[in-house]
Amino acid sequence: MARELDRLVIDFHLDMLEHDGYLVAQGCIRNDHRHASCDSSPLGPEPWLEGSCSSDVSYHATHAYYEIYEQLRGSHPRLLLEACNDGGRMVDFGTAAHTDYFSITDTYDPLSNRRAFYDASHVLPAAMLECYVERYPAPLPANFLYVLRSGMMGWCTIMQDTTTWTPAQHAAARRAFQLYKTRLRPLIRRANLYHISGRPDGVNWNGLEYFDPGSGQGVIYAFRGSTPDEESHTFLLKGLRPDRKYDLDFEDDPSADRRASGRELMRLGLKVSLPVTESSDLIFIAQARGE
Repeated sequence: MARELDRLVIDFHLDMLEHDGYLVAQGCIRNDHRHASCDSSPLGPEPWLEGSCSSDVSYHATHAYYEIYEQLRGSHPRLLLEACNDGGRMVDFGTAAHTDYFSITDTYDPLSNRRAFYDASHVLPAAMLECYVERYPAPLPANFLYVLRSGMMGWCTIMQDTTTWTPAQHAAARRAFQLYKTRLRPLIRRANLYHISGRPDGVNWNGLEYFDPGSGQGVIYAFRGSTPDEESHTFLLKGLRPDRKYDLDFEDDPSADRRASGRELMRLGLKVSLPVTESSDLIFIAQARGE
C-alpha cells in the first residue's frame, strides 16, 4: 500500500490526496496471521464488521495507517493530506497529527456545515475543519452569501458548478473569496474561537466569534435562520478587554458601523439586524487606535 501510494503521487503529480472509506479495520476473519480470536457469530466477508477481535485489529491497523502517512509526509512534504473516512468518522487527535485537514461532514447544505463546524471546533483546530459548499437555493444575493459563509468558518472547499452562477453571483463570490483569503483565514489560523450562540438549528439565529487579543482584531459570523419574525438578534461577545474601545465594521451594512467598549459588547451585546431570512453578515472588530 505504501509503495502504491508513493507511485500514485509521483506518476500523477498529485498536490492533494484524500482518503475516504473504512481504512481502519474494526474486525478480522482471516486466519493467516495472529490476533485475538473472533467470536463464533457469522461476520461475513467484510473485515470492518465488529467482532471480539476488533480491539487488537483496530490497534494494529491504526498504527499501520499512521506509518503510511508518516512515510508519505517524509517523501512528499508539500503534499496536502485530507482525512475523510465515511463522513468524518476519523476526526480525532491521532489523525490530526498525520494529516492537514478533515472533511467533517458528508452533508453540505449551509445548516449541516455550520452544525458540523460547531461540534468539531470545540476540540479541534478550526483551520483543519473543512466544509464543502454545495449548490443550495439562493434567490437573493443575501441568500447566496449565506451559503458561502456557512462554509467559510474554517477550511472552505467549493463543490459545485460555478459556471451556473449569474454575473452578480460571480461578483459577490469574488469579493467573498478575497475577503476570506485576506482577512478571515489569518483569524481562523491564529485567533481564539468563541461559540456565542447555541448549536445551529436553521430556525433561530446563530453565530461565532474569532478574536485575537494580540492584534486586537476579530470577526463575528452572524447567521439568521428561517424564522420570519426575528429581524434582529443580540450576541454577547467574549474575550475583549472591558476598558478598551472597539470599532465594529459591518461587511454588508456599513451604515451600522459604530464604536463600543469591550464592557458594553460583552455585557449588553452586539445587535445585528438582517431583513432577509437565511442571510448573514460579517462584523469585523478592531481595537480603536490609541485605546
